[in-house]
Amino acid sequence: MDYYSLKMRASQHVGEGENSHEQHISGAERIVGRDSVEAVCAAMVRRAMNHSKGDPDFINVKIEKVHESDIQVLKSLPVTRVDVETWQEGLEKAFGLITPLMALRQAQGPCDGAKKFKEKLQDLLRETFPMRGAMLYDIATGNRLEPDKDRGVRATYMDALHSSEVDGCKNHFNEAIVLATKVANAPGMVAEFCVSDDPNYVTGYVASKELGYVRIMKMKEMGDENGGRIFLFDSRKASAEECIEYLQKKKVLVDVVGRT
Repeated sequence: MDYYSLKMRASQHVGEGENSHEQHISGAERIVGRDSVEAVCAAMVRRAMNHSKGDPDFINVKIEKVHESDIQVLKSLPVTRVDVETWQEGLEKAFGLITPLMALRQAQGPCDGAKKFKEKLQDLLRETFPMRGAMLYDIATGNRLEPDKDRGVRATYMDALHSSEVDGCKNHFNEAIVLATKVANAPGMVAEFCVSDDPNYVTGYVASKELGYVRIMKMKEMGDENGGRIFLFDSRKASAEECIEYLQKKKVLVDVVGRT
């Protein structure tokens, strides 16, 4: 059976003159059978036209054939849920989950890398707000490894296995568990840290092979349009090129096996 990769990206121009720039509004991607291509494309456009960030000036839909033999099937990460009262508590919970993973990988000074990351996480997060993709942060050196620092690294070519959903509304959980599962399986990946850029969605997560997919129910204030994603990577385990190649080129379908 042949599949098709469908990608949608919507944006708008903001500002004037030298301050004019393109602002991301909405994005989505699917891998579906031939019979679903038309309906899913229509749903993607509907989603772009009804986003809380406003009307797009530009919508791009890309359709690409994918051979079944090129697809890797993964079982989804196990899911847990962490309830918190405030977004500050949510961020602290996220730090607490990630820190042991980073500390385990420090060859010198067992917690130095984790401490440095925690100290500058707020600044790193702010740097991701205008980026279309994620930051690739090397825990071995403390350096960013994205080839394009403004664009970041995007994980693409993925969907849920056996998914027939064509609704234009965003399903945050399904999309996040698919993305998190693919990212966790990338060479050299340690963990992922994510805060949504949807102003109406305050749930974020941290994820890794060791942690699974941990939903933290509040990681920012309602109405905040800022969000970002950081991939924590260990350059002693794999090359950045190998990791980026997997994130951006490998076709993956994820068998989603439950939610919390």
